[in-house]
Amino acid sequence: MTVFPSHYRHQSYDSVVSTNALALEAGQRGEMGNLWITACEQTGGRGRRGRAWISKTGNLHASLLLINPASAAKISQLPLVVATAAHRAICEALAPNLRAQVSIKWPNDLLMQDRKICGILLEGSNRSNGDQIVVIGIGINCRTHPSQTDGLGAANLSQGGFDIDPDILFPLLAQQVDRQISSWRQGAGFDDIRRDWLLRARGVGKPIVVRLPNEELHGHFEHLDDDGALVLLMDNGSRRKIMAGDVFWPQT
Repeated sequence: MTVFPSHYRHQSYDSVVSTNALALEAGQRGEMGNLWITACEQTGGRGRRGRAWISKTGNLHASLLLINPASAAKISQLPLVVATAAHRAICEALAPNLRAQVSIKWPNDLLMQDRKICGILLEGSNRSNGDQIVVIGIGINCRTHPSQTDGLGAANLSQGGFDIDPDILFPLLAQQVDRQISSWRQGAGFDDIRRDWLLRARGVGKPIVVRLPNEELHGHFEHLDDDGALVLLMDNGSRRKIMAGDVFWPQT
């Protein structure tokens, strides 16, 4: 049985609007960091760029509150840190023959056979004393999924032949997040995280499409830079550093 990390606290609810919202509120109230909040369902879960996140009972909905986890310049690395942790947790839960089906889509979506099974959303604010509040929201489709999310098909773990209760998956996730954050060391250990991420990634070295708010870019996913940005080798030979965007595969 997986042991929940002892230096973290956990608050569990039946139904909430948003675990991320609760964690942000807790941070503003002066709560210490290392607080996990989970719920059986969310009535107003959200994803990146304000998109809705379907949050039905049977899936895992969890948010982690951190206070001053790193310098502002290093916070952009956290999505990749947490993506490797979520990938590790899911693969630990799955049967060995299913693990190769799971991959990471830059920066932090998890896919099973190219369909989304996990989304990660980082949000933050500041306290009046200058402390930085960072909340990491993680949603994993264990037993149900929407028809589509963020322009991708969606899936759930039970479709892959492995039905897992979110209460069993959560301690695995909490343990792996703790391990990866500890390895990250506020950015000092990002080289190891970067290598770990690349081993689990989908599309490195291959053609991709990156959709930005005002343009669509086509090229090859060349590598990750030292900050975790995607380096796109454009068709004209130039390179673009992408800090935020939606990655897709070219239609064939």
